[in-house]
Amino acid sequence: MDGHARAGIDIYGKSLRYAEIEQRGSQYHLLRLGSLDFDFDVTDAVLDATAQTSLETLTDALTDALEGSVASRLYVAVHPPTCYSFFTPLPKNLESEDRKNRLLSEAALLTRSASPQPLRLTADPVFTETLEEEGRDVEWFHVLALKERLHTRFDRIFRMMPQAHYRMTLSMHAVAKAMAWVERRNETTEQTDAPFTLAIGWYPTHVEYTLCHDGHWYFSHFTEAEEPANSVYFALLLLDRLHLKTTSVHQVYLYGGHRNLGDFELLHDVFPTPPDLLDPTQHIDLHESHIAGSFSRDAYAPCIGVAL
Repeated sequence: MDGHARAGIDIYGKSLRYAEIEQRGSQYHLLRLGSLDFDFDVTDAVLDATAQTSLETLTDALTDALEGSVASRLYVAVHPPTCYSFFTPLPKNLESEDRKNRLLSEAALLTRSASPQPLRLTADPVFTETLEEEGRDVEWFHVLALKERLHTRFDRIFRMMPQAHYRMTLSMHAVAKAMAWVERRNETTEQTDAPFTLAIGWYPTHVEYTLCHDGHWYFSHFTEAEEPANSVYFALLLLDRLHLKTTSVHQVYLYGGHRNLGDFELLHDVFPTPPDLLDPTQHIDLHESHIAGSFSRDAYAPCIGVAL
């Protein structure tokens, strides 16, 4: 049986994590997994046109890490607030060119850009909804918008990679895929009384919140840096904004590499079950002997999720 492989990378701070996963039928095999640590901020190196030496160092290290890769496509997870990200509903049967123009206009408004031309968009359908008052179907899209100059610098990096194509993805979209993978493999998506799962990604600079409904991405949001204990407050704000109750969430996952679950104990006071670390390596064939005991599996949720 022929297989196909996908490679994913996750860029945050001074680290770049990478993964390569091969699928053969219903079996998934982890071909490579690791991280690259630098003495400079990776995102700043990409954004700063004067950081030529750092950009070359990053390109060389990533090229070495993916040497011999059999993946045909590379998926890149980027975190807020590096990128612009929004959800928007569009008429279900809108022509592709009209949809593109609508999204460009909305992105220009969001970024306060006088012209949509400096932006490059990646749009993904999320779910379809029937508007009760109007009786028509709309399709919700998530839009990732990157400034053209940032995308151009990514082009320079990835043109040296063995993959012929690459695609930018929001980190929370990648986490939604990882969360759906875990739920589906554990057969826990069919819970009609509590169909939602929530993932919280804690990072020193920001906190990410992602909701899935019956194993499908539903919504994401992020806040500025905060204490881990405060995450419950913003999780409740998100649910209230979406008119959801805490009882509709059957599981809360944590990711990002923060190891002390006790810092999030207030989540258990609010949600039906205690929070659990999001382990995207579940049900993926890998050699446990090659993994160090200090290995934080949840820290790899974005790069593994984007490659699933």
